[in-house]
Amino acid sequence: MKSIKTIALSLSLVILSAMAFVGVAGAQTFKAGDTITVPANETVNSMLFAGGNNIDIAGTVNGDVYCAGQTITISGTVNGDVFCAGQTIVVSGKIDGDARLGGQSITLSNTITGSATIGAQTLIVDKNATISRDLLGGGQNVTINGVIGRDFVAGSQNLLVNGEISRNFKGSVTTLTVGTAGIIGGNVDLISNNDPIVNDGGKIVGTVKRTVPKKQSNEAAFSPFAFAIGWFIYSLITILIVALVLVGLFPRVLSEATEKAMKKPGITALIGVLSAILAPIIIAILFASIIGIPLAILMSLMFFVVIIISAPFAGYMLGRIILPKSKQPYWIMALGTGILVITYFIPFIGFITMLAGYLFGTGMVVHQGNVLLIRSGAKK
Repeated sequence: MKSIKTIALSLSLVILSAMAFVGVAGAQTFKAGDTITVPANETVNSMLFAGGNNIDIAGTVNGDVYCAGQTITISGTVNGDVFCAGQTIVVSGKIDGDARLGGQSITLSNTITGSATIGAQTLIVDKNATISRDLLGGGQNVTINGVIGRDFVAGSQNLLVNGEISRNFKGSVTTLTVGTAGIIGGNVDLISNNDPIVNDGGKIVGTVKRTVPKKQSNEAAFSPFAFAIGWFIYSLITILIVALVLVGLFPRVLSEATEKAMKKPGITALIGVLSAILAPIIIAILFASIIGIPLAILMSLMFFVVIIISAPFAGYMLGRIILPKSKQPYWIMALGTGILVITYFIPFIGFITMLAGYLFGTGMVVHQGNVLLIRSGAKK
């Protein structure tokens, strides 16, 4: 157990030093539902966790914001970091901190005082927007009409700079265009088949270095770098949001499942392996019989849910190993799940941690589910 604690703690310190994605532990506000609103006259003096179809933050949040939904609008002020994933995200309010956003369409039109990491199909930094530090972005179409205070690292198919990148640009793009009002204040390190297009009035102050990428059979293919950035951000945020929703709704269940798994890790892993092997077989057998089809559909849905929540369960256990004395379930879940998901994207190690997380998480869910069923039967 000491070696496991040492490895987990070392890994967490390395990753947290590179990506400070978790806010300070403390009081939290948890909101869930179809429509979630923080009115303009409301102030939230805590971290805010929001999960719903439509999220509208028009008031002031004095803490970090974690959210996931279809449409997300932040028109108020967030005095902290923002971690959000959704189909459409519009940030017209001020973020006094860093932003980590993932979605299909993302628009920024105000100030982010820190850095931003964004993955989107379409990203627009409009003329009223300022990212005071750095931008790491991936997307099919990226438009910079505002100001980036330092460096911009990007993976994109089409990138238009009609605002200001104060320092250097580095990235893999199909087409880089500097518009009539665009300026790149430092050097350009470009991976592309095409030279940058600089229109009259536009300017690249530093040197331009272009590297020809390896040939692709389809010239219109998206940038793998852009896809990797977008998928990483989206996966991290969405799994983290699911994890925080679970800990908000079922803290006792997670705590009990973790205690059992830590006492008997071998049995937990065995339950996970057997579930992973037997569940698909049973589902296939049920589908083969007409009478069993409804049950097969139900079992498939249940198995799908187990797969989704296996990572948060395993993440909570990792968080408990790292922070054995903490009484903050949100902090435990955020730290453990965040570290686990980040390791998924490390070559080779990612496969091992993903498999371990899936098996242990599945074992925890199935074991705890059986315990709850037995308790429910005993009460009856």
